Amino acid sequence: FERAAMQGHAQSRHNLANWEVQKGNNDRAVRHLLISAKMGDDNSVDNIKRAFEAGFATKDQYAKALKGYQDAVEEMKSHDRDEANRLGY
Repeated sequence: FERAAMQGHAQSRHNLANWEVQKGNNDRAVRHLLISAKMGDDNSVDNIKRAFEAGFATKDQYAKALKGYQDAVEEMKSHDRDEANRLGY
């Protein structure tokens, strides 16, 4: 997971966060989730929200994850992709 995460694979980064939670390293887990949320991983945003509700993440961290996720989604939008979806591809 670590190698894939370092190469920009969002799901691997998310998996590293889960691994860190199991080891009790909540701070490291939140950092991994922040990175993967900023890469556009919606599950990471959900997990940071849960971490915030449980007191393991700050309001600022949750806000940064949400903003980063929204920016990533916006960056991935394209007219051609929207048109393909409209046409059923």
